[in-house]
Amino acid sequence: MNSRKLQVVKVQGEARERGRQYGARVAPSIRQNVQDYLRLLAFHSRLGRASALRAAEAFGPAVETHAPELWQEMQGIAEGAGCDLTEVLLINARSELMLAASECTALAVAPEAASQGQALLGQNWDWYTAVEAEPILLHIHQPDGLEILTLTEAGQLGKIGLNNAGLGVGLNFLKHADEGMGLPVHIILRQMLSCEALGDAIQAALSVPRGGAANIPLAHAEGEILDLELTATDADFVYGDAGWLVHANHFESMRLRPQDTGIRTSRSTVARAARARRLLAAAGDGISWDTIRTIFTDHAYGAYAICRHAEHNEPPLQQTATRASVIMDLAARTLHLTLGQPCAREYETFTL
Repeated sequence: MNSRKLQVVKVQGEARERGRQYGARVAPSIRQNVQDYLRLLAFHSRLGRASALRAAEAFGPAVETHAPELWQEMQGIAEGAGCDLTEVLLINARSELMLAASECTALAVAPEAASQGQALLGQNWDWYTAVEAEPILLHIHQPDGLEILTLTEAGQLGKIGLNNAGLGVGLNFLKHADEGMGLPVHIILRQMLSCEALGDAIQAALSVPRGGAANIPLAHAEGEILDLELTATDADFVYGDAGWLVHANHFESMRLRPQDTGIRTSRSTVARAARARRLLAAAGDGISWDTIRTIFTDHAYGAYAICRHAEHNEPPLQQTATRASVIMDLAARTLHLTLGQPCAREYETFTL
């Protein structure tokens, strides 16, 4: 992997112009991501280059119809990076195209359980080490005055982040028998981050056709936290009645769980969720930023821990590790971020 230096990319203006600025700033990383995902898709999904690009291109009509502004932004990214629009689609639809799942552990804390009375949202983002380009922090200034900070991969429209209205989102990879040909989840996440109210963000995810399954942890500065579990045509909710939530890479909804196809191949998802739940519960109503950091640096269960290190006995294209860790304070509109495992580096702080 490249040296652990975070690149902050600031973009502004109308959609196509934002895309051009974005693509031009990270063109080498976009090209690297295209090549790396073509290799990963060949290994995990048995898709050659032409087949992978055709599969990515098939998501285009849904994006153009249901997210026309972001379609314009994607065209700008391709123009700025000097690549094909289909390659930008490939990066944004990589979750829907991958047959194998990686691992992430996310949690949310409501104000009544937080030591300083604020809503908190965070996660370790675990992904394939074969993706050589480091993720970036995208800072978006929209013409309507909304600002977004999102940790994402070069070429993607969004992933984990928050906006200056106090809304935060995360992402857990899920697999379910109910798949479709709708919006890729990374585009849905960006649409949600363009909303000010929690209800509008939820509607942004539920009102569009979706390309597959995902869990989206949500939190708002007003205090609400919840998990939004999605499949292509269905959805369920997990509420934070205990004052906190934990989610890994399996469905918590008993209604959706019977067709969960990802849980069968994960060695760690249930164990990570159980570990994080116990550690959060032990903190009672005094959960702090340090509590969350301690959980995100936890190494119980070795290579399959919450803080994940690559298992070098696995084939190179199968190895995964914690690629970044994020903790957000929604009241303060602050995002704390470190690249790589949080056990090895300090978090940097960014505020809107």
